Amino acid sequence: MHKFIKKNLKEFDKKTITVYLTLRLLVFIVMIIQIFHQNWEAVFLCFLTLFLFLIPFFIDKKFKIDLPTPLEIIILLFIFAAEILGEIQNFYGIFPYWDMLLHTLNGFLCGAIGFSLIDILNEHKHQKSYLN
Repeated sequence: MHKFIKKNLKEFDKKTITVYLTLRLLVFIVMIIQIFHQNWEAVFLCFLTLFLFLIPFFIDKKFKIDLPTPLEIIILLFIFAAEILGEIQNFYGIFPYWDMLLHTLNGFLCGAIGFSLIDILNEHKHQKSYLN
């Protein structure tokens, strides 16, 4: 898995790689702390977060869909905010509007993905998609 990530990271934007590696490091730190506290549910959430971080890269490789850099960064930050900050660091309990903020961001994220897919589909000469 490590060789796959190292080999394929060369093809991605440096900003995306920087955010990706920084967030992975933070998740590993949180995971180590949770292991010392023997909070196994939080350790599982850290593993889940690390897996979810790989999804944009697999989408790019498997389906040849090149997501825009800002969209990839927002997706990674959203995953981190929901799983690590929201669940493990209890931002859902500390900040009353954390859940509403993430749901609002998720709505905008879905819209951005939709517009990006239309843009990606328009790059192909064989088929054009238009927003009417």
